[in-house]
Amino acid sequence: MKHSALYVILLVLMTVGCKPKVPSELVQPDDLEDILYEYHLAQSMARNEHTLDASYNQTKYFLAVLEKHHVSEAVFDSSLVYYYTHAERLKDIYANVYERLANDAKKLGASVGDINRYSQYSETGDTANIWRDETAMLLIPHPTKNRFDFVIKADSTFKVGDSFMFQFVAEHIWQSGSKDAIVCIKTMYEKDSVLQSVNHVSMSGISQLRVPSNTTLNIKELRGFIYLPQGEDNNEVRRLMFINQIQLIRFHNKEIQVQHENDSTAIVKTDSLPRVDITRGAKQDTLRHNLGTGLRSKNAPFRRGGTTNRVVAGQNRVEKTE
Repeated sequence: MKHSALYVILLVLMTVGCKPKVPSELVQPDDLEDILYEYHLAQSMARNEHTLDASYNQTKYFLAVLEKHHVSEAVFDSSLVYYYTHAERLKDIYANVYERLANDAKKLGASVGDINRYSQYSETGDTANIWRDETAMLLIPHPTKNRFDFVIKADSTFKVGDSFMFQFVAEHIWQSGSKDAIVCIKTMYEKDSVLQSVNHVSMSGISQLRVPSNTTLNIKELRGFIYLPQGEDNNEVRRLMFINQIQLIRFHNKEIQVQHENDSTAIVKTDSLPRVDITRGAKQDTLRHNLGTGLRSKNAPFRRGGTTNRVVAGQNRVEKTE
């Protein structure tokens, strides 16, 4: 037992030891978290000033944050380049930053925003958050790190007339160039019908993409992506987008469902053949047909010219009786 416990301890120490250390000349993870936290507070203050110099103020506030932490702009940029190659670590740092910002908002009495109002709904209700993939990610405008793809397969909970809303919170760090991330969802319906919905994300905050309903066709799947273009300027330019609280909300439309079910029932009734009673009002077979096919019973009488005749079983003759 003691040997097992010792083995576990050694394994943990080896795992921790194998985690690469950030070079000492760069910003360390805890310090970077504090800088990013204060950076986003400063950016929010600059946006709320509503002046013509908002962009200038954002830059000024950012440099003030760096000066407070005794970090030069060059060192900060070099640190981000390093963290770009360790995206999971930067993603964890940003998750902590977002949690701190959300807690600050709650302390200031902020109400529950649009991004949270659907969290309480179950997966099978008329309104439901059906997102089951990761809810936070970091996009960097470098190949293989600047796009996130997803597929949602339809199941029995999907109904004709469903509409959707894809939403998330985006936070940017942007040195230069235009902020223009692209969000796209292709809705695949039966009969090879496709609907494409597109939106652009050019600022921090809640971003939403709505997918309207189709009143006649069943959904097969939804395919979507979030894409951060690489741009034509220097790859070392400070740019990234952190996405958090991803949700895909499905809305049932009961009126469309009822109408679709009624229309389907009417089509089935129209296409069905009516039952016909072929025995009612049918004429008896002729004598020639009865004798030739043997459809009548062996001793069944029949009449010809007022005389009753009878087929004698087992004999090739007909008896006549008056």
